[in-house]
Order: sequence, then C-alpha cells, then structure tokens
Amino acid sequence: MTMTPRERVLTALARGVPDQVPFVENDVEEPLQVEIMGRDDFTPTELCEVLGLDGFGYHYPTGGEAGTGQSMQGGDAFHEKYYFPNKVTFDFFPPWIAKMGVDAGGRNFIEKGLLVDEESLKLFDEYLPDPDHPARYERVAEWIAKYKGKYAVFARIRLGAASTINSMGLDHFSFAIFDNPKLVHEVHRRFSEWSARVVEHLNEMDFDFFWANDDIADNRGPWVSPQMFREFFLPHMKVVAQAIKKPWIFHSDGNLFPVMDDLLTLGMSAIHPIQPAAMDIGRMKREYGHRVCLVGNIDLDYTLTLGTPEEVDAEVKERIRVAAPGGGYICSSANSLPSYAKKENALAMRDAIKKYGKYPIQLD
Repeated sequence: MTMTPRERVLTALARGVPDQVPFVENDVEEPLQVEIMGRDDFTPTELCEVLGLDGFGYHYPTGGEAGTGQSMQGGDAFHEKYYFPNKVTFDFFPPWIAKMGVDAGGRNFIEKGLLVDEESLKLFDEYLPDPDHPARYERVAEWIAKYKGKYAVFARIRLGAASTINSMGLDHFSFAIFDNPKLVHEVHRRFSEWSARVVEHLNEMDFDFFWANDDIADNRGPWVSPQMFREFFLPHMKVVAQAIKKPWIFHSDGNLFPVMDDLLTLGMSAIHPIQPAAMDIGRMKREYGHRVCLVGNIDLDYTLTLGTPEEVDAEVKERIRVAAPGGGYICSSANSLPSYAKKENALAMRDAIKKYGKYPIQLD
C-alpha cells in the first residue's frame, strides 16, 4: 500500500514499517534551498516536491532575503521579529542570551555567553519573548493550514540544555558546575520552563511532530559525565519532555552512547543525527532500535559536502541496508543540509533513498 509522506514519517517514528524509507531534514539552509529551486519565492511544499522530502519545518526565504540562519539575539527587536515573523518559519527557539557575531559568510556565531552570575539573570526579562503571546502561534497556524497538504510538519524546539550551555558559555558553565551549581540549575530551569510553556501551545496546533535541538556532546562524548548529566540536565529537560503530547525527535551532535540509557528516559520517539564520525548506526540499531526510531547518519564531514553523487548513492544504500530493515529509520543527513553542501549531492541523496528504500528492504 502506498502511503502519504505524512503517514510514512509517522509510521517510522512509531518504529513501524512504512512503504518507503522516509526522507526528512532537521534543516535545509536557505541559500541551498534557493540553489535547489532556482528562485526564492517557493513554498515549503514545493521544496518537498523537488527535493523528495516527506516533511518540513525550519524556515524559508519567502518574505525576505535568504540567510544561513535566523537571528538568535534578544531585546525588543528580537521580540517583534519573534511575535510577527515576516519569513515563513516553524521554529520556536528561545534566543541565545549571548553576545553574537557574524562571520565573513554571514553566519551567526556566539562570541560570549552573558549569563555568568546571579546579577545577569535579569537578562532573561530582556531577552526571552512572552511564551504566551498569541501572534507567532496564529501566524504559523496560517502557514500550516496553507502549506501542509500531504506532508508531515514539525516545529523545532529546545529542551533547555543547549540554551543553558551557550548562554553561559561552555567554559563558564563547566566551572559553574563546581563553583556555583545553583546558578546552572536556575538558568536551565528558566529556559526549560519557557520551552515547556511554548510546547503547551504547540500541542494544540496541527503539527505532526516536534524536533528538539539540544547539543550536549562532541565526537568524543558528552560534555559532562553521566552522573552530572543526571544531576544538571535530565531533571530540567524532563520538564519540557513531559509537556510534549506528540511524537518527537531529539537532536544532539556527537557521541551519545555514554548517556543513551538516561537520555531515553525522556521518552522521545527518535534520535538524530547519529553522526558517523561519533556513533556506529549498526550498534544503535542492535542495541536501541527496538526502543527508538533512528534518524540521520549520512555524512556531512565529507560525503554530502565534498564527495560525489556516486559516493552519496553508495553511502545511502549502506545506511538503508543496516538501519532500515524492520522499520524505524528515517534517512537524513548527519545534522542538516547546510549552504555549503553540494546541490547535486542533496539530489543524489533524494534519488538513492527512492532507489533503495522500498520495503521490504532487500540489499544484502
């Protein structure tokens, strides 16, 4: 039986067997969207049709100039842009409470976290928009109704971990765990409670699932020990997770194996992106595939950014061979499709998923 893209995604998130391995990206950066489409006035649905995606979220250049990401700075100007977005977006991230910079390529980066002591906590009032302000929800609801069609639509959120680390700065955060643990808990509590309130509104909207973006690791492993993860992260992340009433994907780059069992107590439907440089997807399938859907694992360090379409084809085939049997796999890049990914490789990934991803999988 042929499924709709939405049915395909939701079946995989429930660890079921769809008709075809789904293809969904956490993000396709706007310059690459424009390169793929050849124009900047397309809809999310049109991008899905061309790129072969089964669902969409993130943001689009429609209504403004294409950029590599959305502004994450706070203050009154951010509040207005958050409440009344001009460009089509499905993101519900809090801003970084940080001094921001812009590199030569126009990409935002964090120069310095600003939450360094109890006095700086007053910045929450300045930076965080009102999570109950209706304007953004109303505008996004209009876009969902206009563009959803047969596709799965997701909102991107945070659980508070990434917001805490980046708004304190990793170095300061690391010292504060020992020198001022109450400050770490207070910062995380405020971010998580803000996101939980946002999620309560999103639960009432016509989203199919959520994608929670919270980097907590690099290729070597988590930035804190399992014990510290349980003490400083997990209780606050659970505040948001327990508010979620829809399927959801947890995203963190890096090696999550040391905290995977603790992480799964959050109750997510899927883990993304399972970076090939940090995690073996075969091990993930064997040890955790019966508990959680796997999303991602197509390499960005080389294959999608520097490789050839033939190399993309071979890698997608191998990932589907290993991760797709029995269902519970969504093919995706090992993070997102950035502006520096090759257009021809993004299209090669689309074609390879269609070529090799039909169930029953027969690639051995």
